[in-house]
Amino acid sequence: MLEVCIDSLESAINAIHGGADEIEVCSSLTEGGLTPSPGLVKEIVEMVNNTAAGKPIRKSCHDCGCDKLTKRAKVNVMIRCRTGSDFHYSEQEMDTMLSDVEVFKAYGVDRFVFGALTDSQDIDEKNCEKIRNKAGGIPLTFHRAFDVCTDPLSAVDKIAALRFSRLLTSGQKASANDIQAVQLIKVLNSTFGDKIEIMPGAGVTVENAKNFIDIGCKIVHSSCKRIRYLPQIKNGLSMGTSDSEHVFVTDETIVKKMKEVLSIS
Repeated sequence: MLEVCIDSLESAINAIHGGADEIEVCSSLTEGGLTPSPGLVKEIVEMVNNTAAGKPIRKSCHDCGCDKLTKRAKVNVMIRCRTGSDFHYSEQEMDTMLSDVEVFKAYGVDRFVFGALTDSQDIDEKNCEKIRNKAGGIPLTFHRAFDVCTDPLSAVDKIAALRFSRLLTSGQKASANDIQAVQLIKVLNSTFGDKIEIMPGAGVTVENAKNFIDIGCKIVHSSCKRIRYLPQIKNGLSMGTSDSEHVFVTDETIVKKMKEVLSIS
C-alpha cells in the first residue's frame, strides 16, 4: 500500500486521483509536517467519502473521471503542534494537541499520527498514552520522532506496548534508502512486524519503493512531490523559515507510477 503525505487540497486531489491508499494530512511539509487546519481535514474527508459514494470528489472534478474511483482513501491526520526535532512537549503543547484530536475525531478521520519523547530521547509513554486515550479506538501511527531515539529497539517495544499500530521511520537516517537505514528497517520488521506495522518513509521514491516491499514491509510513505517555487518578493523580506521560498505539491503522475511499482509481485 501507499500512504501519501500532503499539506494542501490540491495535493490531496492529486493523491486521490493517483490512487493513493491512504493520505497523511499535514500542514507545512517544508517543516516536516505539522497539525493541519480543520478546514483542510474537513474538505478531504468529504472528498474521500464522495469517492465511496461514487460521486466526483469535487464539483470541479465532474469531467475528470474520479466518480469511477472504486475505493475510499483513508485519511490520517498529523498531530504535531510545532516544529523542532526534540518532540519533547510542554503541558500547554499537549493540551493543544489533545484538543486537536478531539476536533478531528468528530470529522471521522481514520488514523492519528503522533510521537512524543522525553528530554533524553526516549519514548514519552505518559503523553503518548494521553493521546491514545483521547483517540479512543482510532488507530495511531508513531511518526519519525522515533528516528531520533537513542535506543531504537527498546523504543519500538514501548511504542508497540502503547498500542500504536504503525511506525513511520526513515531507519534513523535522513533517507530510508540509506544502506544502514535499510538494515535497521529489516531488523525492525523481522523483530516487531507481528506487533506493529513498519512503514518506511523519507527518501522513498518510484525507483526504490519496491525494495521495501521486498524486505517485508506492507506499506510505504512518500510525498510523491514536485517543488513549486513561489514568486519572489521585491523588497527581499522573508515571512517564513525557508530560504528558497517554495512549497511541495503532490504529483498525480508520480503517485500513479508509485502504485504501479508497488503492485508488481
